[in-house]
Amino acid sequence: MNRRNILKTGLAAGFTGATTLTTNAAAEGNHYYELRTYQLRNDINTKRIHDFFQQSFLPMAKRQDFGPVGCFTVASGQYTPSLMVFIDHKSLGEMQAANARMEADKEFMKAWQEFEATTEMPYVRYESALLKAFDGHLKTEIPAPGKAPRLFELRTYESRNHFSLKAKLDMFNKEEIKIFRDSGFAPIFFGESVIGTRQPALTYMVAFDDMASRDKCWATFINSEAFKKIRVMPGWTDPEAVSNIYGSFLRPTAYSQIK
Repeated sequence: MNRRNILKTGLAAGFTGATTLTTNAAAEGNHYYELRTYQLRNDINTKRIHDFFQQSFLPMAKRQDFGPVGCFTVASGQYTPSLMVFIDHKSLGEMQAANARMEADKEFMKAWQEFEATTEMPYVRYESALLKAFDGHLKTEIPAPGKAPRLFELRTYESRNHFSLKAKLDMFNKEEIKIFRDSGFAPIFFGESVIGTRQPALTYMVAFDDMASRDKCWATFINSEAFKKIRVMPGWTDPEAVSNIYGSFLRPTAYSQIK
């Protein structure tokens, strides 16, 4: 696939509505995700970028039948302030098709040009990452409605090489995602980094009602007998499988399709 076309699809995706993880996921295969980080500044009128996504991007996405799309502000962590946009694609082919349909959507292209063509800075820069869904979690899972504002945690695990990353993926697919669920986590997505910085790595997102709920779930997870058992298995220990961990706490925007 042409790398330029992959990266252009950041404004070529959208949502199909409040979809959930179902048994049909296996028939679809592993989804692909784009995760964009729009870096902002306190002296930038951030209302413009939020209006653009709410009033132009999401309506276009609905017309073109993509998604779901999640839009989040960073409560704490990397790149504060910023807007993070997560887009679910059914396949790499769907990403290419999304780009073509976006280019043909005259209403959206006019709005996009107006958003970016003014002398007023719309954002500082943006970064884009392409992720492949785990075999054990094939597509985005939207949590049931919960207490607002819900807290989302985005975490990235870096591995020292390709093979240690594969071991960590194996750990997640076979055991760790299930333990997350048993511990009260609401999984949103799990993705292996295909294109992006700081390779090799994986990124995932989980949701909680609030910080107190988050702390309780993590304590349950860490102290569970199931996790204690797998964390010492050869190849799955932290020194072998994970070299660095970092993350951010996110809040969904009012217009986000994941919240």
